[in-house]
Amino acid sequence: MKTVSILGCGWLGEPLALFLKEAGFSVRGSVRNPEKFPSLIKNGIEPYLIDIAPEVKGENTEQFFSSDVLFINFPPERREDIETYHEEQIRNLIEAIPNPEDKMVIFASSTSVYPNTNEIVREQDSLYPDKPSGKALMRVEKFLMDHPEIDTTVIRFSGLIGYDRAPIKSIRRKKLVLNPDCPLNLIHRDDCIRIVHRIIALDVRNTILNATCDKHPTRREYYSGEALKYGIEPPIFKTETAPEYKIVSNQKLKKTLGYELIHPDPLCIS
Repeated sequence: MKTVSILGCGWLGEPLALFLKEAGFSVRGSVRNPEKFPSLIKNGIEPYLIDIAPEVKGENTEQFFSSDVLFINFPPERREDIETYHEEQIRNLIEAIPNPEDKMVIFASSTSVYPNTNEIVREQDSLYPDKPSGKALMRVEKFLMDHPEIDTTVIRFSGLIGYDRAPIKSIRRKKLVLNPDCPLNLIHRDDCIRIVHRIIALDVRNTILNATCDKHPTRREYYSGEALKYGIEPPIFKTETAPEYKIVSNQKLKKTLGYELIHPDPLCIS
């Protein structure tokens, strides 16, 4: 039985932990708030209190990091030194792993590492991120993929949707969507979970994969549909500047994993 440690049992990490547990894995999950322990314990997940700020802090961290698979699942913090700070967090984390040469690491990255090129972007493309968070993730990806002692698979997730994470909620507040004819890159949590599981089950290592829906509706199409689904007034659409977008390709992921998405079209999610 493989042991999987999930560093960050939040919106994605906790249901992933439950899915892997039900699939027969021994699962350890970390949180930064002990109030979340009962939920993990209830689902048979071994709980750990771990924080990386940027040093690794917590109890029994060596045991947590001694698993067969480590899923790193926490985003860069919003701060002025985001690029150097996030890289320091990950460097300290890797140093805390006993016998790193035996480890399979899966890193949850983001398609924000791609700049807006107004065309399709793929894993092999050169990276010139537009935002500080994308620059931080690019630096961490390079560090992990170049590390001589660990096998890392990077998953670049698109915008996460599903369950209580519905972008229309933000529209209720701001009522305005800019550049509505730009395509969106989204991925449902159900698919995120199964993609991570498939990577572990197939032992896919030392590669980078884009995780995104097959279809890329425009902001106008998506938010209009969401407004209709929730029975609220659609937002105001306004074109301010020339379109700046990217269309993320998922062909490498589908071919490498033999995976077909549960939710290929964001417009067809009930």
